Amino acid sequence: MAGVLSTPPAAAATAAAGTVDHGSIQQRQLVPLLMKLKWALWKRSYRKNVGKLVGTIIGVLYATGGLVGLVFTFLGLTLWSGEGTMFPTIIRGLGAVTVLAWLLIPVLAFGVDDTLDPRRFAMFPRSAKELQPGMFAAAALSLPTLLTVVAVGIATVFEVIWLLAFGAGAVWVALALIVLLPANLAGIALCLLLPRAVFAHSASRTSSRSGRELGGMVAMMLFLAAVYGISLSVQGLESLDMDLVREWTMIAVTVLAWTPFGALFAVPMDLAEGQVLAALLRVLIGAATIVLVWRWWRRSLDRSLTSALTGDASSGTAKVTSLVPRWATASPFGAVMGRSLRYWRRDTRYLAAVAIYPLVFVFLVAMGLVLEEARPMMLVMAVLMAGLTGISLSNEIGFDGPAGWVNITAGLDARANLLGRIAAIAVLMAPAAVVVTALVPLLYGMAHLVPMMVLGTLGLMLTGWGVSVVVGVLLPYPTSPPGTNPMKDKSASSANAFLGMGAASLGVFVPQLPAIGLAAWGLLGGGPLIQGLAGLLSLIIGIVVLWVGVRIGSARLDARYPDLFQKVRDHL
Repeated sequence: MAGVLSTPPAAAATAAAGTVDHGSIQQRQLVPLLMKLKWALWKRSYRKNVGKLVGTIIGVLYATGGLVGLVFTFLGLTLWSGEGTMFPTIIRGLGAVTVLAWLLIPVLAFGVDDTLDPRRFAMFPRSAKELQPGMFAAAALSLPTLLTVVAVGIATVFEVIWLLAFGAGAVWVALALIVLLPANLAGIALCLLLPRAVFAHSASRTSSRSGRELGGMVAMMLFLAAVYGISLSVQGLESLDMDLVREWTMIAVTVLAWTPFGALFAVPMDLAEGQVLAALLRVLIGAATIVLVWRWWRRSLDRSLTSALTGDASSGTAKVTSLVPRWATASPFGAVMGRSLRYWRRDTRYLAAVAIYPLVFVFLVAMGLVLEEARPMMLVMAVLMAGLTGISLSNEIGFDGPAGWVNITAGLDARANLLGRIAAIAVLMAPAAVVVTALVPLLYGMAHLVPMMVLGTLGLMLTGWGVSVVVGVLLPYPTSPPGTNPMKDKSASSANAFLGMGAASLGVFVPQLPAIGLAAWGLLGGGPLIQGLAGLLSLIIGIVVLWVGVRIGSARLDARYPDLFQKVRDHL
């Protein structure tokens, strides 16, 4: 007779099986399973994401244009030119650039995540050795891989044409043709392996949120620095010595061909030119690189699988310090300022709002030094950019999110709440902005503009803070949680976000129109006195706007804080 304590049929079947691996997936089935999983996740990422779909289509169109351009470039270097002296150098250089791009783009484009994050497999009874082949095969299911394969295929076809037309001897041509396809396939394999190993290493070493935030911000800074550097280089093309550029390019290609990035793609060209020893050495470099990267990837997979189960790497190690800075008074104002300073130092939502400014200032200075005629515009842009730092406060209530209840229940004075946040950004941004706007005119040989620029910068910053605290209490909107990747932050997608940022940006300049007009008069012939008065007027306007803004914001916050909290109580 069955009773309440009798063994259920399912439990009896499990006990009879004797092991827990009954019905488990075999190793040979794991590769296609992971490929299907990657395909399903890739398709799902486009559902209800029109922006990503449009961006992908535009990217594919640009890539298609690049492939067409590659075909015509190779045609010009082989069939149309009647000679192929530059072709091997082009192949070596493009091969090294391709591998470097596969390594650097995922690292610098910190909004890119590994679809098959190894930490997600931590709960499954699979080792890194078992997961690795399937994850490598799944990595090939992507548009970048397809485009890379097509590009390498185009290069392979023209390499065959070049070998048959310009190769140094039948024996060397035959050897080059034999190794051509394996070498290019090995190069593609290295392209796939490098980002997988980097992603796995990042997952194993930055499981704490602070590590991910720091890595993301550093990556963003490096990426923007590279973009600005390319822009500056383009601006100075007219003054470049093209013969010197060509010479240094040849040297760079030669060096890269002896690195793991360019070794594999250079092997067929070496054999075609009769350089057997160089080809053998590069084969060894490429093979050793693939083996080492494969082992590095496996080791990182093991560590990331373990770290996902052990938890946050920083748990229990945080140092507890006083909330109020030592140099501030122990008051509500000091507490708010200390908390805000921590936010600016630790939270990527805050860091992303100001991290770009140092690079922009460096770019403006460099642009003025490269192009002398652009110096007046660069000076204006430096002041405007310094003034725009103030709008970073335009959604302070939204950034508080669910933590805003503490301010309500503690009865925090609204005036101290707003002034403490303003003081925090002033401590961080005002000294740097003053130094920059004083230094730039000196570098450009326009020292007489220093008083107007410094005073104007302070006036714009004060105006931005005053306008932002009003916008922040009138149009708060919910944000993504702390630690969110800035490239995935959805905070700016709402109507309130667009309206708030637009109002704050416009509000910085509208009150300053009298000072801007006076400054224009001073620059067009009014002399240093008018220029100084323009800066002083800007500072006075900024003080007035800040005073009015704090009064309006404090009154609104006192009267409607619970209602405002209801709008931002949940993160996106």
